[in-house]
Amino acid sequence: MSNPRRRRARRARWRRVAAALLAGVAALVTLSAITRDRVPPPGAATVVTARALAAGSVLGASDVEVIEVPARVRPERAFPTADLVVGQVVSSAVDAGEVLTPSRLVGADLLAGQPAGRVAMAVPVLDVHATGARAGSHVDLYTTGSGAQAASNVVVLSVSGNGNGNGTPSGSTWGQGAPTQLTLALTPADAAQVAKHLSALGAGEDFVVALRPGGA
Repeated sequence: MSNPRRRRARRARWRRVAAALLAGVAALVTLSAITRDRVPPPGAATVVTARALAAGSVLGASDVEVIEVPARVRPERAFPTADLVVGQVVSSAVDAGEVLTPSRLVGADLLAGQPAGRVAMAVPVLDVHATGARAGSHVDLYTTGSGAQAASNVVVLSVSGNGNGNGTPSGSTWGQGAPTQLTLALTPADAAQVAKHLSALGAGEDFVVALRPGGA
């Protein structure tokens, strides 16, 4: 074989070797990018319920656990350590895995600013998010069965859960499937009236809320 032919053959071999090396480097870069993308985002310590609890339950150490929750979905007022909630009382029923925030607990902050003698009471409601009701709103409360008014011009203390209000979950992450509940500030007389209507609700029935304009 002449020298020019040998040089051409060597160059061809080197080109094949270089191409193989470049392909290997590209594969490594791609694999590294995929691996990097699969690393979960950093989370923050967050207290969640370890099991379902009824409204009024006193939280014990075994009722809660601390998990890492990504910052983009972690409520701003979530508790970072269990000692901040142990011994406190939940204001409404909670499912296992729900993130605990001050609005989910009965305490001075829940009824702060309300007239003396008010009590906090949680009730299941339908479609509350469509009305725009939130903490501080003034609402009227009606039963879905009879249409009777259960309460008039009462203050919303908190809104919890994203379900449709009749026990059918609409989500599944950190308690998002819980039926929607309103915690209301009521006089003892109003609370007794709401409790009567609550006990009379049939299967699949809840309350509906009517939002009063201007928070009045």
